Amino acid sequence: MDITNSSITDGSTPGLTYTYWTDSEATIPYSTPAAATAGTYYIKGTTVSGYFNIKPVIVTIDPRPVPNAGVDQTLYYLFSTTLDATLNNNETGIWSLVSGSGDFSDSTDPKTSVSGLSSGDNFLLWTVKRGVCPAVFDTVNIFVHNLVIPTLITPNMDGRNDNFVIRGLATLGKTELIIFDRRGAEVYKNTNYDNSWNGVDYNKHPLPDDTYFFVLKPANGKSISGYIVIRR
Repeated sequence: MDITNSSITDGSTPGLTYTYWTDSEATIPYSTPAAATAGTYYIKGTTVSGYFNIKPVIVTIDPRPVPNAGVDQTLYYLFSTTLDATLNNNETGIWSLVSGSGDFSDSTDPKTSVSGLSSGDNFLLWTVKRGVCPAVFDTVNIFVHNLVIPTLITPNMDGRNDNFVIRGLATLGKTELIIFDRRGAEVYKNTNYDNSWNGVDYNKHPLPDDTYFFVLKPANGKSISGYIVIRR
């Protein structure tokens, strides 16, 4: 502990010169007051006229905080989340941004929500302090995927890759899916898509293996188009 810190002598007469001792008579100087270990020390405050007073300061050493910013998170087309840091007795903490982007609802709340995340890595710093102990740090990474849209499905009903599953679809709100064949003819449509299409047409007949084209029309965003290959 640093007993030369101004907070130790806060409220004393202005303009005093401070010296540090190991005995109440101030005859044995203390050579490392900026790194005091547990014990009782004495601070001598001397005026410019040579008057002085000696006061004890008792140093107790609390365990250094162990910061915990929570586990890393992976999001799919979600740009906000709730953080999960921890604080123990008499600790304070504050969130800050290392890289990426993010706006904290309450930067001093270990469980705050954060919004405005960017695609890719968002590294957030959780800084913890206890009393006059040096601050300690931990980081958490929030990785945000853009929509993950497959380009191949194999609807042979083996339980693997049978459906056209779009990761992050739920974040788009109500979304319409339209499927076209190579000629541009519409072969399938779902006005409230739920990741259930498995390569069938309007009549639930399996479509031939081929390349098809899709358009997604989200209720709360721009249309998205691309292609999807069916291979059984």
